[in-house]
Order: sequence, then C-alpha cells, then structure tokens
Amino acid sequence: MNFNQEMNSIFLMYDGDQLISMLTMFVPTAHEAEITALTLPTQRRKGYFKELLSKAVEELIKYEITEVLFVVESHAISGKQVSTHLGAQYDFTEYSLRLDPRKYVPLAKNRLEGFKPSEKDLKKMIDTSMRIFEDSYEDTQGIIVNILQSKMRDQYLGLLNDEIIGMGSSSHDGDEASIFGFGIIPEFRGKGYGYELLHMIVEQLRQSGIREIVIEVDSNNKQAFNLYQKFGFQIETAFEYYRNKASEL
Repeated sequence: MNFNQEMNSIFLMYDGDQLISMLTMFVPTAHEAEITALTLPTQRRKGYFKELLSKAVEELIKYEITEVLFVVESHAISGKQVSTHLGAQYDFTEYSLRLDPRKYVPLAKNRLEGFKPSEKDLKKMIDTSMRIFEDSYEDTQGIIVNILQSKMRDQYLGLLNDEIIGMGSSSHDGDEASIFGFGIIPEFRGKGYGYELLHMIVEQLRQSGIREIVIEVDSNNKQAFNLYQKFGFQIETAFEYYRNKASEL
C-alpha cells in the first residue's frame, strides 16, 4: 500500500483490447519507489517499457520521490540487463520464503504476550518501529497508519512485562498471508524473543483460517534469514533490487 493514495501507481499499455505491457510502483515511503514491469515476449524491444517508465518517472518527480528500485526476479537475465542499461546499480536481494507446515512446531510456552493495537496506540507503535528499523518519523507514521486503516492488513505487538519489545504486520489474500515489518528492539535481540514473536503471529494467522504463510527478508539481514529458516520457512523466490535516482532515468 502506497504512502500517498492519490498518486498513480499502475501504468498500462494496450494494443486494441489486449494488454501488452504494464508497470507498477510500490511506494511505501515518501522518498523511495519499487518498480516492477512486464511486457509480453512478442511485444518486447518496441519501446513500450520505456514509454511507461517515462510516465512513472513523471509521477515520482511530481511527488518529489527521489529514489527508484527496479525489482527483478533473480533468473530474469533480460530484466537485469535493462536495469543496468538504465544506469541502476545492484543494491540487494530479497528472498520470499514460504512456511513448510511439516516443519512448524507450536511453542509449549511463550514469554511474550500478544497485543493487537488500534489507532490510540499509534505513538507507541511509531516509537517502537523507529527503534527497530531506524526509519524517519514521517515514513514510519505513514506505514503504520496505512496498516491500521486497511481491512486486509493487521498489526501485532509483542509485550514483555507490559513493555513493547517487538512488532510485526501481515497482509491477507484469501487463505494466504504475508508477514512483513517484523523485528525486535535492539536491546532484546539475541535472546529468543524474535522466535517467540514469530510463533505468536503465525498462531494467530492459523487460528483465523490462514493456511499459507510467506515472509520476505533482505539478503543483508543474515540474523532474520537464519531465524526464518530455523522456524520452517523455505526459499521460494528471489528478487534482485537495482537502485537509481529518479532524476537520472
């Protein structure tokens, strides 16, 4: 969900009634956009992506969004070539992992207490999120408000002795959910609380009827990557991110 609901984030190209090319933008903060594009194989090398990208960049500049990340599947050679041709530099890889139910074992005891917040808890959530992820106040507030106002997303907090020490979010689509924005504040890391918070969220999702659970992790976050694999998540896909300035496209 984009931080600004008024901006255009989907750009389509048709040949008659046939959709031949599309570009979408995910803009979670006020300074960075993730771009994904797809053109039918028979319609490539005809300038359609370039035309859609030009319109997308106009929208980004209009809203003063300076950074662009091109999202490319790790096996998509042509996508990598296009990104580097545009001057974008490889930044990181993000893995999408899916929970293997055969490897999931519920905890017999959890030291954390679960808490599902509302908008009256906004300040506490912003403070906690900034301590975990070190994002700006503006970006953090926008992300959390969007989650709280969405019918397809939920926010979870983990409490230890009535103190918030961790948080996570989920988005739902049918019987599948994606966990994101997951973390523990620095002074409580390395003590097993991340494992327990993840169990708490997964249990709540399963009890609500969710059967498929996925989670994404940055290749630079080795600790989280190891936690998710230990928990029973397995790599499903990998996406490479290439960064550039909107003004240079």
